[in-house]
Amino acid sequence: MPLTRLYFIIASAALEAYGGLYRFTDWDCRQAGTGLVHWNDLRNAAATEASMMQTPLLNVASISNTAKEVGGSPEAWETLFEECPIGTIFILTLELGSCMAKHLRDPIKPCEGIGGFLMDIMFARNISMAVMLTTSWPVQNALHMPFLFQLGKDKSTIWHSIQTDPSNNCEGDGIWPEVRRQLGAALGDEQLLFGPFRNLIFSPEILKLENYLMKNPGGFVPGCAFGWIAVLLIKASIAWHTDTFSYFSYHWTLKPYLAELKFWEFFGSSWFLNFLFGRLCMFHRTNMEMGFLDAELLQDLAPVSSIGALRLEASPIFRAAAAAALGHGTKAYVVKGETRLFAYAVYVWGEDISNELDFVKWLPAYITHFHSLGVYNLIIFGDEAAYEACSGVLHAVCLHMPTKNSLHRYTVPLVLMNLGVDAFVMDFDIYAFKDPTPVLISELESYSDAPEMLLAASYGDACICNALVFYRSTPRLRHFTHPWIVKAEKLSITSPGYPAISWALLDPGVQFSSSAKLDTSGWAGNPEEIVIYHFFFGAWLEAESAITVERRVDDVFDVFYNMTCQGEKAACKERRAQRILEHLMANRKGESRPPTDRACYTLPYEEFASKFAGPDNLGKGFLDQQRDEITTKCLATCSQRLGVWGGLASRLFRVFLGL
Repeated sequence: MPLTRLYFIIASAALEAYGGLYRFTDWDCRQAGTGLVHWNDLRNAAATEASMMQTPLLNVASISNTAKEVGGSPEAWETLFEECPIGTIFILTLELGSCMAKHLRDPIKPCEGIGGFLMDIMFARNISMAVMLTTSWPVQNALHMPFLFQLGKDKSTIWHSIQTDPSNNCEGDGIWPEVRRQLGAALGDEQLLFGPFRNLIFSPEILKLENYLMKNPGGFVPGCAFGWIAVLLIKASIAWHTDTFSYFSYHWTLKPYLAELKFWEFFGSSWFLNFLFGRLCMFHRTNMEMGFLDAELLQDLAPVSSIGALRLEASPIFRAAAAAALGHGTKAYVVKGETRLFAYAVYVWGEDISNELDFVKWLPAYITHFHSLGVYNLIIFGDEAAYEACSGVLHAVCLHMPTKNSLHRYTVPLVLMNLGVDAFVMDFDIYAFKDPTPVLISELESYSDAPEMLLAASYGDACICNALVFYRSTPRLRHFTHPWIVKAEKLSITSPGYPAISWALLDPGVQFSSSAKLDTSGWAGNPEEIVIYHFFFGAWLEAESAITVERRVDDVFDVFYNMTCQGEKAACKERRAQRILEHLMANRKGESRPPTDRACYTLPYEEFASKFAGPDNLGKGFLDQQRDEITTKCLATCSQRLGVWGGLASRLFRVFLGL
C-alpha cells in the first residue's frame, strides 16, 4: 500500500467526502419493513437483551444467528447493508464474534471474509461514527468481546503473539508503554479512564505529535500506530461529551486510520481499540429519526410570507410548523427599525419509559402562565401526550412531533429560522417572571451590530447554557453547522478555525439566572429583576455524568406551576408567591455576581517524566511495517515457543500472508 494513503486525509478532502455521505435517514430502520431480515423485530429484541445485560449478545441465538440465516456471501451482506446499514453492522459484528469464538486459536484466515467486509462498512463507507454508535442498535454491546483479551494469556493462540509483541506494544518507545499500562488498568473503570489517564493524553509528548500532524497532514506517520489510535479515541470521546466541534476534527482524523486496520488488529490488539471505539459516543444515545427532512433543516427556504406555496412533499411536521408561523405561533417585533417575526419555542415530552417523571401534567400551567404575561407566540413541540395536554389550553400553539429525539433542541430552531422566524428556544424547567421580549429587544439594540445568538450563561464560570438560546434568522447562522468551541485549543489542535458567528451572553447574574444546583450556578441581586429563572431540574446530570441527582420532579415544578387553589384566590396567589420567593432566596448567592476567571471545563494535565524523541521518531513506519515485524518474529519463534498449536498458527499465518 503506498504511503500516500497513509491514514490521514487532510481536512479539505475529508469535508469533500462528507458531502458524499449516505442520504439515508432512517438509521434505526423503523421504516425498512421486512426484506431479508425482520429489522424492527431484531432491533427491538437486541435492544431489550442489551438493556438487561444478563448475557453477551453473542450468546443469544435468536439474535446472533440472523447473519447465518441470510447466507455468508458478500453479495448477501451487501443486500443487507442496502436495506439497513447499521443493522447490518450490528449482526455482522456478532457473526464475526461467533467466527472468532469458533476458531479460538487462529481465526485470521477463517474469519477474513466477514472481518474485512465489516471493517469496510464500518469505516470506509462514509457512515458517521456517531450515527453508528447512537442509534437504537446496540452496536457498543456487540463490539465488546472480552474473551479475545482473555485468550491473549494462552500461549497457544495467535492472540498471544499479537498482544505481547514488543513492537506492536511499542515497548521502550517513549511515553507509549505507560499509556498502554494505564489503559489496561483503566479498562472497565470509567473514572480511571477519564481521570489519571487524562494526564497522559494531554501531556506535552502527545501535544507535540498533534502539532507535527498539523504541520505535516499528508505525511504524518506515527511511530506507535495502535497507541496513537487509542489516544485519539479517548480524546474524541472526551470531546464528544464536552466539545462537539473538536469531536468532528477527531472524527476526520480517526476514520482513515480505522479504515486501514485489519479486523484482528481492531478487535484483538492489546490497545483495546474495539472497546474504546464502542465507548466513543456512549454518553448521548438518541433516536436518529428526525421527523423533518434534510432539506427542511439544511437549506434556505422561502420567507414565511410565501410558505403557502409549500411543496406537497414537505414533511407533516414542517407543514405544521409553517402553519404555526403563519398563524398565532409568531409575532412581529422591531429591532433597530427592522420588523421581524419572533417565536418562543419549547420541546417537551409526556411519555417517560421509567414512569418516574411526569412533565406533561405541568404543561397547561406552563402555557397559561406565559399567556398571563402577554406571550402568546409560544410554540409547544411535543410527543402525543404533550400535544394532547397542550391542545386543551385555549389559544395554545401545539405541534405534534412524530419522533422523540433530544436533537430537536436544534432541529426546532433550524426549521423556524429557515421559515424566516427568529426563535427563542427554552427548556421546560424554567419560569418567566415577565415578558422577555422587551428585554431581548433592549439587549439586541445595545450592540452596534445585533448578535445572531444570545445564550444563557453560568453564574460562577465561563460556561454557556443551552437552556435559553435566542437565534436570529440570518444566512450565516442558518449555515452554521458546528457548535461553538469552548476549549478546543486544549482538546484538539486539529480543529479548524473558529466560525465567524456573532454571539453574546444573556445576563446570568439576575435577569436570566438559575438555581444553585451546581457550585457554579445560582443568582445574585434583586429578585424583582429576574426575567427568566432556570430552576434547573437537571436530570441530564445523572444521565450523562457521575453526579447523582434527586429526581423529584414534582417538588420543584410544584413550587412554580402548582396553580390549583382550594380557597380564596388572593390567598392562594400570595402563598404561591411566597413559596417561589423562598426558593429564590435559598438559591441566592449575594448582592451582585462577582467577576470570575474560572474556565468552563478544566482539562488538567501534569508534566510527564519520560522523554519523547519527537518528530524524528515518527518515521520508523506504520502498520504495514509493524505487521512485517510481527510476522517475521512469529514465523521465527512461534513454532518453538507454542508447540503444536503454535506451529499450526504459524502455518496458517503463512498461508494468510501468502508466504
